[in-house]
Amino acid sequence: MAEPMSATPSTGRHRAWFTTAEVCEWLGISRETLRQLRLRGVLQPGKHFRRWGCTQGKGPLQWHLENVEATITGWSRRHLRQ
Repeated sequence: MAEPMSATPSTGRHRAWFTTAEVCEWLGISRETLRQLRLRGVLQPGKHFRRWGCTQGKGPLQWHLENVEATITGWSRRHLRQ
């Protein structure tokens, strides 16, 4: 799988926040899994996700890819042991 675009073309600065589709593709998880982790409090606002746009708190979510990946990896190791 290719790495998600992490640099903006005009500035060369690296992106930290990605769309739901990008995060799901990169991590190989479904939108529903991401949603459930958010609803269960595993992923927390400000650290793992934020809303964007002028939609009074109902806009689409952006995800901090590094924080989400680190948290899901740690959570999986603790909760999905075989």
